[in-house]
Amino acid sequence: MLTSHSREHASAESVNDPTYWKSHLILVIVTVIVNSIILFIVIPGVTNRIYAFYNQDEYADGYDQLASNLAEGHGYRVYPDTAPTLMREPGYPMLLAGIFVVFGRSLAAAKLANMFLAFAAAWLMTRIARKLSSSQLLILGSPLLFLFHPGTLIAESRGGVEVLFTFLLVLFLLTIYRAIESNRRWDYLVSGGVLGLTVLTKSTPMFFPLILLAYLLVFERKWSKPNICWNIALMVIAMFAVLSPWIIRNYLLTRKFVPTATVLGVSAHAGLYDNTHLSSDTSWALVDRAGARERRRLAQELGYPFKEVKEAYYQDFYSSKDEVEFSNYLVKRVMGEYERSPRLFMSCVSSNLFNLWFRGKTWISTAMNLVVQLPYLILAGMGAVLCVRNKQFKVIAPLVLFLIYIVAVYVPILAQARYSVPLIPILSILACITLVEAQRRLGGERKA
Repeated sequence: MLTSHSREHASAESVNDPTYWKSHLILVIVTVIVNSIILFIVIPGVTNRIYAFYNQDEYADGYDQLASNLAEGHGYRVYPDTAPTLMREPGYPMLLAGIFVVFGRSLAAAKLANMFLAFAAAWLMTRIARKLSSSQLLILGSPLLFLFHPGTLIAESRGGVEVLFTFLLVLFLLTIYRAIESNRRWDYLVSGGVLGLTVLTKSTPMFFPLILLAYLLVFERKWSKPNICWNIALMVIAMFAVLSPWIIRNYLLTRKFVPTATVLGVSAHAGLYDNTHLSSDTSWALVDRAGARERRRLAQELGYPFKEVKEAYYQDFYSSKDEVEFSNYLVKRVMGEYERSPRLFMSCVSSNLFNLWFRGKTWISTAMNLVVQLPYLILAGMGAVLCVRNKQFKVIAPLVLFLIYIVAVYVPILAQARYSVPLIPILSILACITLVEAQRRLGGERKA
């Protein structure tokens, strides 16, 4: 279904045709222009109308505060008078700090960087798509589905981590394809290095090498098992080598091994609180704020000093050790609740499975997310099924396994629709596989 010698030959001929490159250049230019118009004119123009539904055209999640303190020489902290923080992985704040140093506190510069990263991710998607098929619909269609997905456009307009994380995830997946094809140790080392950079941006994919190891041992029988284990070990070693400066810094601050960030406690508490306090007559945004007030109350009762900021989502402590201890307390508190009521845990997991793809700030934004996301999910699911039916699961295995892994990481803890933005490239590629098959069948019917 996905590969064909005749199509590959035809594709090779088209690549040597000057018209081929001219048409592709025109497509790129038009895409850049349209994307720029949406990002810098349309979204700012409608911000006042849709801000209640989406956090667009602004800095998000305190990344700008971390970046500002880095750029101004105050260190990696949210406020100049609070302790060095471990709450956020440093990847995006460091990038944003670099932007601030060069351009000042410019949201336009941050948006331009996001746009560049989105187009870089789209180009990497074409590299992955070429490994699946020579179909131009797949190679060019999947990046366009990604670039013009509303979630991608909203993410580009924010000073947030999503676009950088998406770019690094796509780069990581491309290195996995290359490593599996070559079985060279160097390629696994490179893939591990990219994974380290990705985890420094957001820790979600940290344990994916274990899933990859299981897959390779079961399905890639042409390689010896010791060789596979050694390659994955090299990947993990390279990942930790990249993470080591951050890990050492965290240990010096807290005398604890903290390889990623301390956000798990807040996320776990927010996931439980949101799913148990939401009702039809309130919004997720209001429940989120109520959950933050509950965490402030808990921190005060436990005697942890933190900066009092009205309606702050996170607690910013005056001691890095207090930050780690409070996060651990929240994790244990939530786990205790789930141990006492496994049914509550399963309820939260099922809710988060919905939330990951559709949950917005309000019921209206959730409905809009449903309209956008469902076609991608349906087409992507059909594409995966088509590959399995045609005994081509190996072709899409890295994509499908990674998607399932990311979903499995989020649903026990906390999920909302913006967390699924980095998965849009995978959905777009799988969705285009369905479109390629539909094109093939329709073409066959016409010829008949």
